[in-house]
Amino acid sequence: MQNIVNPAVCIDEKAASTVNKQSRLTALWYLFYPVGVFKIWKGKRSGWIKLVYSVLYLPVFLLLSGYLGILLFAAFLPPLDRSVGNRTDRTIINREGNYAARFLKTGKETGGAYELVEVELEPYGGNDWHYHNRFTEQFTVLEGRVRIGQNGKELLLDKGKTITASKRDMHFFKNALDSKSVLQVKIAPAAGLEKTLRVAYGLINDGLLKNEMTRNPWHMALLLAYSESYLPGMPSWFQEPLINSLAKIAQWKGEDRVLYRYFK
Repeated sequence: MQNIVNPAVCIDEKAASTVNKQSRLTALWYLFYPVGVFKIWKGKRSGWIKLVYSVLYLPVFLLLSGYLGILLFAAFLPPLDRSVGNRTDRTIINREGNYAARFLKTGKETGGAYELVEVELEPYGGNDWHYHNRFTEQFTVLEGRVRIGQNGKELLLDKGKTITASKRDMHFFKNALDSKSVLQVKIAPAAGLEKTLRVAYGLINDGLLKNEMTRNPWHMALLLAYSESYLPGMPSWFQEPLINSLAKIAQWKGEDRVLYRYFK
């Protein structure tokens, strides 16, 4: 017996498929604000829907356009330079509290395998929650006591104790004492830790970085991108390309030239 196919059913399925494609295409046009405004005011929707779309979607469209424009422009720029010149000084000083950081092994010396730095922490000093997406960080307490945050939990590490923050682990470290503590930090593979610390300490000493914010916003983008540090509160798919793109634009603008004296 031959199968009998109802032609009307086939026609209905094709018509439904066509309608669905047209609906998706219309929805995409509404994402592009100029066309969306034209279509919605030309259509038969109620006045309040037209007004809400026209007023509320405009800033969203401008934000998205600006974001995509930054990413597109930065895509044609040279990669961010995280290298350091041939510096012979192994110790840098944060003159605000006279605390030092010592470069025990640089990325250049290890062939990019790792960086090893010894950091003195002022009483209750340290950093806030952040993460890295390309390298792991190993923390070893050499002196005092350090509070380590990792993925929402906090631990107290005494002298000789070690903990590792893996890629994308949200973490922080802070001195747990009212006296100096010393922390050894190893990152693998090597990234931009040396350059980040040299620039950060230099800006602090010149009064250009206070409360973890630089006076020049372009320098903030460069610092974050040098260390590949990303912050909580923003989705990674949004902030990672944005920070890296802004840093590449800052380099293209020559904003990094002001920082040469710290690491060249």
